[in-house]
Amino acid sequence: MKLYEGMFIIDNTVANADWDAAVKQVSDILENRGAEVVKSEKWEERRLAYKLKGHKRGTYLLIYFKAPPDSITPIKRDLQLSDNVLRNLIVKIDKIKEPVTEAESSEKEPVTKEAKSPEKEPVAPVAAE
Repeated sequence: MKLYEGMFIIDNTVANADWDAAVKQVSDILENRGAEVVKSEKWEERRLAYKLKGHKRGTYLLIYFKAPPDSITPIKRDLQLSDNVLRNLIVKIDKIKEPVTEAESSEKEPVTKEAKSPEKEPVAPVAAE
């Protein structure tokens, strides 16, 4: 079984009414095809750039799961048939990425233009004697 990352846009009205049921529906679709949910987290509600299945807003759901490689195509098909999942993206990954906290990001020094590509000072031509 390989590790996958799935990003799902959930119908906003369903997500606001009963978030646990919406997550359970996506988890059930995954588990019915032999996947094992490792981690799931709710992202924010956002206004969509364009309508998806007639909806202007959606709530993002990120799920990490293990599944056999041959089950991904049926999982995608089942998600497309679901009324509550507006859009999905499933990507194979090597390991779960931990979110970067503000303390960790402040420890890193920002990369400046000078550090990227140091500019050479122009050399003035030397007059031959």
